Amino acid sequence: MTASIAFEGVDFSYERKPVLAGFSLELEPGEVVLLAAPNGRGKTTALWLGAGLLKPDRGQVRVLGRDPFHDREVLAQVGFLAEGSPLPESWTVAQVLRFQRETFGRWSDEDCERLMLRFRLDAKARVRELSRGERGKLGLVTVLSTSPQALLLDEPLLGLDVATRRALMSEILGRVAETGCPILLTGHEIAEAEALIDRFVLMDAGRVVCDEPVIDLLARHRLLAWESPVPPPPDALQPIILPWALGRRALVCDWDEDLARLWLARGGRSEPADLETVYLSLTGELENV
Repeated sequence: MTASIAFEGVDFSYERKPVLAGFSLELEPGEVVLLAAPNGRGKTTALWLGAGLLKPDRGQVRVLGRDPFHDREVLAQVGFLAEGSPLPESWTVAQVLRFQRETFGRWSDEDCERLMLRFRLDAKARVRELSRGERGKLGLVTVLSTSPQALLLDEPLLGLDVATRRALMSEILGRVAETGCPILLTGHEIAEAEALIDRFVLMDAGRVVCDEPVIDLLARHRLLAWESPVPPPPDALQPIILPWALGRRALVCDWDEDLARLWLARGGRSEPADLETVYLSLTGELENV
């Protein structure tokens, strides 16, 4: 199967400062992938390359089988939402939507009207009157109404209230189910994204250091819990003590049921790990929280 979105050995630098170095990643049709990393590690740059707004110094980028930087026609099929995208402050929401409708030939009035209702946006409001979350909603309406064949979303959950996050996740999953649209998203809302994504990809030093289906990643991590007089888990499990849990919770990165059997028999407890804690472990930030 041909990848819908592909980065092959991509290098990119800003004023001689390397940002991506041998970055490689592929998304198949229908996949939802989270590209995660601490700030400044290149994940947003990768999306800008995928949207054809930057040209790689080395390597190739392909979206729907075409080079988005040199083949501008493919961009009409790509929905790209940049975090903090500027909008004309004096325009009304209706004017923003009208501009998008006139710019994108694949615009769907039906999707636009449905999303405006679902996100409870006022078409008469001016951009300068919108909260950060409302601006995020408006950006999502403008992108999702273009009938995209591939989606690149930078921090799409940032600033959204709980109800809107749930609505957005429903929209994304519905779109994938109906059209097979691949979605590459970034963000620090790891807990919210967990129920949405198929694969978790972690970047460091400009390249991919972890690329794993979420179900497999979580299966090999476990959270352990205990209360006195139960002893801490054995060192053989290499537990990472969670500092915010008063020393009575730990994460194990390579779960071994046999090694834990005696400890569990003494009253220790094991439960599935959450993606946010796993992320902190993979980035080395767990002990600093």
